[in-house]
Amino acid sequence: MENDNPTILHFKFDVSTFRLLGRELITDRITALFELVKNCYDANAENVQLTFENLNPLCPESRIIIEDNGLGMSFEDIRDKWMVIGTSSKRRNRTSPAPYNRVVAGKKGVGRFAVDKLGGKLVMKTKKKGSPVWHCLETDWTKYAEEEKHQLELDFENSSEQQKLFTDFDNKYWTEPAEVEVQGTRLEISGLNDAWLEKDIIRAYRELSKIVKPSSNSKYPFNIRFKVPEYVEYNDKTVESIVLAEATLSFALKYRKDEKTGMFYQEYLVENKGALEIKEKEAELFGPIGFTLYYYDKAGKKKFTKDDRIDGIKVYRDGIIATPFAEYKSSRDEQKDLFGIDKRRWSGFFEKLSTRDILGWVDITDELNPEIKDSTNRQDFVDNKEWNALKDFVINQIRQIELYLKHKKDSKKKENAEKLKSADKDIDDIKQRISNIKSQSLLVSPEIDSELNDIANKLETIKETVSASSKDYEQMEADRRQQENIMFSLVSLQAYAGQISHILRISIGIIKRSAEFVAKWIPLRQKTEKSVMHARKIFDEMNNLSKAMDFMLSYAEDDSTFEFFSVKEAVAELFEDRYKLLFEEETIQADYVLDDDFELSYNKKAFQDMFGNLIDNSVKALRNTKDKRIRCTVFRENGNLVLLFSDNGPGVPNEIRDRIFDVFYTTTADLGGAGLGLYIVRTRLNSIKGTISLEPNEFKPTGATFKITIPLIH
Repeated sequence: MENDNPTILHFKFDVSTFRLLGRELITDRITALFELVKNCYDANAENVQLTFENLNPLCPESRIIIEDNGLGMSFEDIRDKWMVIGTSSKRRNRTSPAPYNRVVAGKKGVGRFAVDKLGGKLVMKTKKKGSPVWHCLETDWTKYAEEEKHQLELDFENSSEQQKLFTDFDNKYWTEPAEVEVQGTRLEISGLNDAWLEKDIIRAYRELSKIVKPSSNSKYPFNIRFKVPEYVEYNDKTVESIVLAEATLSFALKYRKDEKTGMFYQEYLVENKGALEIKEKEAELFGPIGFTLYYYDKAGKKKFTKDDRIDGIKVYRDGIIATPFAEYKSSRDEQKDLFGIDKRRWSGFFEKLSTRDILGWVDITDELNPEIKDSTNRQDFVDNKEWNALKDFVINQIRQIELYLKHKKDSKKKENAEKLKSADKDIDDIKQRISNIKSQSLLVSPEIDSELNDIANKLETIKETVSASSKDYEQMEADRRQQENIMFSLVSLQAYAGQISHILRISIGIIKRSAEFVAKWIPLRQKTEKSVMHARKIFDEMNNLSKAMDFMLSYAEDDSTFEFFSVKEAVAELFEDRYKLLFEEETIQADYVLDDDFELSYNKKAFQDMFGNLIDNSVKALRNTKDKRIRCTVFRENGNLVLLFSDNGPGVPNEIRDRIFDVFYTTTADLGGAGLGLYIVRTRLNSIKGTISLEPNEFKPTGATFKITIPLIH
């Protein structure tokens, strides 16, 4: 008899539970296949066979069969584990039985609902070693779907019919005789939802080839075999892990535990003056990890077959792939970019590595990285600070390789430029030596003399070609620098566009209200004093709009033209004109100090652009500060122009001080920060042999001070 006590309520499952936990939660049928194969791994199976029958077109005989030689289940296991939604057995026992002791991949206890993503009917046969019978269970998901559709058409308040729950459905169970020594589980899925084309089988094969880490040397193997009669190439084919071709660069970053302190230390990669070094530091927020990374240049990529793809970085938890299981798409734009490698807009601006260039894996464990959690739909990870910190770490390691490659490329270009200049001199030297031979040798025959003249003429032609090539090379480098300047300006413009829009919105609002007042009162010859005041406001705001337009038009100017300009006037224009309204709106007390005026030979727009990036960063940093202050101090020191730019925001935490100048590193992504401002400032300063550094703060107790040094002659 049901409990009629109104103070006690029990959870009940709607009939749609199977759909919510199956086809709608699992977003991809390859993901569903993964879930079921992972169950085989957790069951200590060494061999799994996937059989696909009558895939295209679909017919009553279409089916997918998944068979393994794992531990199998008893009747009690079926009743108390398989039939219990979200069973906690794998969460309680995180390793499979000895001697395999595999860290189980499944945790949520809903993987069995993956069947519904593949087909409407399931017949499961399973047995443990020693049992004389197969335990057989039939589940017809179509009955659940039909009942769900029926219930959606009913009005239960005005109907005598009772709502049927998920737990009310009967699932047929029976036994069949079996050999005692046999063990394992067989899932036969019919009523397939979709036809499987050859490209779908290829995709399933490629993704399942990644289920076990490529370098895994487990004592107990995990083999997957495809049986697909319709597609001969994949019939009776064993799934093989990706064949790792010899990489152009490869790194295996490890961690260690200090037994005395119990602290973990993490290896990391850093570029240092054209060399890649592996260093060590205390493990980061996400915990210690292993990180294997391969980089392939153009020649290296040619070593891969069509089945062995270079496709970025995967995450393996205790040796088995974590999410996403089915990120591959035929279109690169549709693929899951787990670490945001391809989504970085610029990296070194012209030296970006993508998932087409790198291959690798991050090794995490349940024990050491508990906060790196799979998302419910198996297509990403839970968005928390640990996962974001891990993404930052991976991107930074890729960035170090990019810096190394850029340094190598720049060195090669410099070497080639020097060789061109040297070749020009060498040709003159050879011509002189020929002339010396002719003048010093009285017995040179007319034939030899003619030959030497011919060689001298050809050398002159070569010299002209070399000289022209050298000039072309210099022009190409100048064009490249101009392209970089354009890119820098466009990126800065993105940040400034928001500020300009803010200024325009304020000014237009004031003009609108003032114009409305004038229109209302001047015809009546009343309120003359106020009318004049509002007319003055309109004039002032139109002047502000004109300045804003001048600011925008400055981006059409050339970024490479150097000129002498007054530093004091350039700084005053920023603080007193361009950013005045922004400072007022944000209630920021902004001032600048120049003991003397200086003339600087540089591009004025680029100079002000650098300041704009610093101001933009400070405005964001001050968003939660009450008494907001910004100060710029300018002075001369040892033949350099020195600028100290400070704010009294929260400052820069010690753990990220060495990362703030890295491209795409930002702590203000929620405010539109792209992690480019300080990178742009540093890069532009480097081009004129200037520097930027983080210094002890002028404001106490908190804040940030940046020191910029620019040679007065460069």
